[in-house]
Amino acid sequence: MTISPPPGTAEPARAASPLTISEQGAFWVGVGRKPTEAGTAAEAAMYVQYQIPADLRHPLPVVMVHGGGGQGTDYLSTPDGRPGWATRFVQAGFAVYVVDRPGHGRSPYHPDVLGPIEGAAPTYEFIRWLFCDGAARPGSQWPGSGEVGDDSALDQLMASQGPTLPTFAENEEQMRRCGAELLDRIGPAVLITHSMGAPFGWLVADARPGLVKAIVTIEPIGPPFIELPGLGKLEWGLTAAPITYEPPARTPEELRLRLREAGADGLQDCLVQDEQAGPVRSLPGLQGFPIAVVAADTSPFAPFQHGVADYLAQAGADAELLRLADLGLTGNGHLPMGEKNADDVAEALMTWLNKRLADAEETSR
Repeated sequence: MTISPPPGTAEPARAASPLTISEQGAFWVGVGRKPTEAGTAAEAAMYVQYQIPADLRHPLPVVMVHGGGGQGTDYLSTPDGRPGWATRFVQAGFAVYVVDRPGHGRSPYHPDVLGPIEGAAPTYEFIRWLFCDGAARPGSQWPGSGEVGDDSALDQLMASQGPTLPTFAENEEQMRRCGAELLDRIGPAVLITHSMGAPFGWLVADARPGLVKAIVTIEPIGPPFIELPGLGKLEWGLTAAPITYEPPARTPEELRLRLREAGADGLQDCLVQDEQAGPVRSLPGLQGFPIAVVAADTSPFAPFQHGVADYLAQAGADAELLRLADLGLTGNGHLPMGEKNADDVAEALMTWLNKRLADAEETSR
């Protein structure tokens, strides 16, 4: 099956490979059962959409995990209608699995199952600040004006936004359970996560040792131990849900911390473990595979991405901070998979991924 873009859809200047797939489909994982007053409901399942290219050139599939109140559509197309990263990775020869995390998109939300919706509906003002603030400045990669009422790309992004689940911890436990079941089904994989979806990677790797072969985390939530009112605190470092430390930590309070200075203007001082207070605990579930922490240069998340990478590296992970600006990719905000240079970012990440996976394979021989 060969798929062409719809008429009138903008395409990048470079010639893209045909999208020729051998198989596509969808399924749900993590289907639980919850008693309600009306009967038994399905609990917190995760929708998974997949495409397998006819020319499968990479042995490891890629799982794409959206952030915050978004859904898997973040990877299916850009807000201005171009093919998204899911298509670009399939064209490059990867099998791609795109998920809608429980309670988002095609993984339906119902308060009888997941709890009441708390807080206001997503607003244009917040989404504009998070994703396209400064869109009018020279060099911005946002594919629109960023002005409410005069930006069809912003309208498309807003239409995809849904509620954020009541607490970090409950949300993350659902990610852990559903993500683990997904890897049990498809086998070893690469995880690409975004923003509030980043704990999916940390927790699934912890739950399924050996099945996560690389994590590319785009603008992950942080910094370590951050607390967001109404949502909770990343009290285990990069997760709100418990994660395995070695030596074991029975409670988050056993993690002794200190503030590490960023050492550069515009960057935020971030918490790490305090080496002077005793041995640093490692994160054994996040060792043995490469991790890229990807930071954009104009995002509100940019000032603390080094803190995420530092915390991982201190705990024994093979974590590398990839600043897009250092790769010649400037003007990006918090949604690089949806911006004007999305294809260039995807190519840079595939280059990193292919090199690191090849290095790991060579080392294992």
